Amino acid sequence: MEQKETHIEVVDHFLTKETFKIQKTWLSGLLQTHPAPSKNKIQRYYSSDKYISHDSAGSGAFRFIYRLIRRFNFWFKIRLISKKKLFGELLDFGSGDQYFKQQLQRRNYNVFGIDPLKPNLSKQVFDSIFNNSLDNKKFNCITAWHSLEHVHELENIVKRFYQILDDNGIVIVAVPNHRSFDAKYYKSFWAAYDAPRHLWHFDKQSIKKVFNNHGFSFMKSTPLLFDAYYVSLLSEKYKKSRFTIFNSIMVGTISNIKAFFTKEYSSNIFVFKKTKTNI
Repeated sequence: MEQKETHIEVVDHFLTKETFKIQKTWLSGLLQTHPAPSKNKIQRYYSSDKYISHDSAGSGAFRFIYRLIRRFNFWFKIRLISKKKLFGELLDFGSGDQYFKQQLQRRNYNVFGIDPLKPNLSKQVFDSIFNNSLDNKKFNCITAWHSLEHVHELENIVKRFYQILDDNGIVIVAVPNHRSFDAKYYKSFWAAYDAPRHLWHFDKQSIKKVFNNHGFSFMKSTPLLFDAYYVSLLSEKYKKSRFTIFNSIMVGTISNIKAFFTKEYSSNIFVFKKTKTNI
């Protein structure tokens, strides 16, 4: 068996303190966590009430900052959808605590969700994108906010996106960027590696190639500026920094300023359009 080159070794700072390798893959710029827990075993790495994206309620500084940044980011997201004048059915892949889905529903969008850990059929949230109930549906938009990095079958998921989109459908994806300044600064403490919950790690070119290889054309990208601050805040926490907030503001700001010139932001939104010919 061919030995894959290791990009970096990281620790599960969030929960288990286990060590994992982030390895290079067949695709330049795309990294993969090794060893990757199986689908049956990975749930234990989410089994904590401190995993905020699945439970953002409650008190505490990190939850407050998370909710604040989430609110700011929502306006970036809803503007993208509004500009595309999407009025059909939407699918939020990896809907987590349902915040984005609920906000869209309040604006009279018909939204379905996918979350293997929190399915709820009465609220149109399915356990899998491969659920048979979705076979005959056609969405005009699929969103995946920091969820593609969690999936086991990356290419099969993207193929499924293609299958259940209508002919003019789009996919809107947000993923961290391991080539950003904050990733290079924090190295193994960079919170967006989040191994082993994050099984994949993208740069700007690799996420485009994954979608281009499966029938999508790239339309545009835009940075999520506030992500640099939140990721830096968590990274400082993992480093047990004495000046967590001050340092995270400093690093997040430097990361965004540098990215203004390099275009390597901490996190980006990508918009892909379904092409007429499937690959």
